[in-house]
Amino acid sequence: MEILARRWFAAETTPAEEAELARELDSLAPERLAALSPDLRAAAAMMRDARRLRGQSVNIRTRAALQPLRIAVATAFSAAVIVVAAIAMSRPTVYGYVNGMPVTSLAEARQHSERMFSDLAKDMQPTADAVDKLLLTLD
Repeated sequence: MEILARRWFAAETTPAEEAELARELDSLAPERLAALSPDLRAAAAMMRDARRLRGQSVNIRTRAALQPLRIAVATAFSAAVIVVAAIAMSRPTVYGYVNGMPVTSLAEARQHSERMFSDLAKDMQPTADAVDKLLLTLD
């Protein structure tokens, strides 16, 4: 019986051998069943539960009907992610804004920044009047 149980766990028994094992395990008294090896007790419990559940069924059609819906939802989600990624990647890089307009060319951004610093340097240079005034106060 032990060898037959091992073969049953390995799915190597024929239907006739499986029925024989089930008959032998069913014929044992509960106290004798408790003295068996853990493998035989497990096989007896599985066969008993399988026999009890034989009358119950699972509605396979419901699961099969949901499969195309799941595929459609997954496809739509993937397509949406691809569209969002493509839009995000196709936007030009904005290096700054001049008079409220975005500057997307690196060369144009450099040109604007050089002009800004040049104007700033001119504004910071002292005028002739300011230099005269400073020299007079130092005397």
